[in-house]
Amino acid sequence: MALTPAAPILAQSSGLPQGSADFRLITANDGKTVGSANCTVTAVLGGFQADSHGQMRVAKFSYSFTNSDRFDPSLNIVHDQLTGTVNGSQVTFSMASDSSGRQFSVNIAAQGKNTANTFDRHQRTVLLPDLDPAAYLEMAAFALQHPPTAWVVIPKQNGILVPANYEPQPDAEGIFHGQPITVHHTSVAVNAENGISAEIYYTSEGQLLEADLPEQNFYVIRDGFVLKNRPQYKPPQGAPPSNPQEGSPQQPQQPQ
Repeated sequence: MALTPAAPILAQSSGLPQGSADFRLITANDGKTVGSANCTVTAVLGGFQADSHGQMRVAKFSYSFTNSDRFDPSLNIVHDQLTGTVNGSQVTFSMASDSSGRQFSVNIAAQGKNTANTFDRHQRTVLLPDLDPAAYLEMAAFALQHPPTAWVVIPKQNGILVPANYEPQPDAEGIFHGQPITVHHTSVAVNAENGISAEIYYTSEGQLLEADLPEQNFYVIRDGFVLKNRPQYKPPQGAPPSNPQEGSPQQPQQPQ
């Protein structure tokens, strides 16, 4: 799919809910808790700051990440610094708006090598590290806008920019800290070819309660929240079938 020409960022947003939240990382096929994550959002001069981290272990596979993301008032990424460690091997992925505001400058450091890249800076773009609640929180904010177009940066290789399609779903019911709650549900299909999806559950204020990742076999669930009657997910067209025996996310990898 061809990318639209870059344009000055003008999208409007009400921002991100401030505060800190803890999440459990759960394997979908057996319901086991295999890790945890946290996300903290603060208002800063000129926008918002989201800091997140997480770690998980499945059998002989281990994965952790730390992400620091700065947004302008309309939730456009100003700069982002992501560090991921997979089985002890560390990769750093950073991207920042250039001086024109029309492109991202990307830098990747892995195994003693540095790689650089650039690509267009679009409205409603999310950097999508695996199992990062900050990314799903930003998706929830965009879902409230019902965006006609949106984008995702996958932090692999030299940075992969792909389209994302936000499809509203019927509201769902859950329990949050012992109280019944009705939550919104949006399915975010990332890249129509060989795509994956993120099923986002959130409040009318944009608070993230759960993100389900069917193709990756994981749930990211906020502490104190229980979703009732989870729907049967349909994978995006062309998505590879999930393999619950693998149980490993598509973590940041070294440049190729």
